[in-house]
Amino acid sequence: MASRAVKIKVVAPDADTQYIDADAVVSPIADEVLLSDKMISELGLALEDVGKGHWRFMWEPKERVRRSEPPKYWR
Repeated sequence: MASRAVKIKVVAPDADTQYIDADAVVSPIADEVLLSDKMISELGLALEDVGKGHWRFMWEPKERVRRSEPPKYWR
């Protein structure tokens, strides 16, 4: 597996986060983006229903539910 430092942020149509430093790791078995719990926290994300893809920014009211984008595969 290769690893390198990158800057990432979450961009939504009406809001976004600040950039954070992260290590990008290319896995031979994963074909979707995987985020650690620490990265999710640093990005200010609140996961509401992971299986349904429901989330929000931590600063938003709990009633504000966003939906994940469709997956993009790199195989």
